[in-house]
Amino acid sequence: MSQKDAYIALLQEQLSKIEDRSFDLSAWKKATVLVVENCFGAKSPHVKAIEKLNYEYNSWALRDESGITDPIKADCRSILKIIIRDLETSEIGKKENNNNTDCNLNFVWLPFEDELTGASSKKLKALIKEVNISEEEIEKFLKDLPGQTTVDILNKILTSTEFKDWISKSN
Repeated sequence: MSQKDAYIALLQEQLSKIEDRSFDLSAWKKATVLVVENCFGAKSPHVKAIEKLNYEYNSWALRDESGITDPIKADCRSILKIIIRDLETSEIGKKENNNNTDCNLNFVWLPFEDELTGASSKKLKALIKEVNISEEEIEKFLKDLPGQTTVDILNKILTSTEFKDWISKSN
């Protein structure tokens, strides 16, 4: 079972718990948030939507409630179904099938490939893969690059959409 399938199974289980007679919103939210945080991150809108779910005990809410359906349970079902659909179409779990471990850093490497010659790109990759690489060796390589190349590489990395998204999430 893939990581994605395992998350979907956990979320389906949370979906079925909504129908339990002894449904406890607080406990359900905590468990669901743990799974969703693992899938989409702690700051995802999915987590925020779950955390906002609360019973309103004001007089208008009590008067408007017909007693036939629980509006909070309906919201829980709706939000969880959307999260499951998002997860089914997301890239989560696909990283198991490629060489990336935790995140996609192509946006960092691609500017090097764009700006360096094939030989320089291979040399840098070999340097980086060395076990006991020193900062001085990398610095020497970067200083030996022609003219504006280092600035161009750094500029492409810092202005990439992926880097901007990452920086936005880290605040």
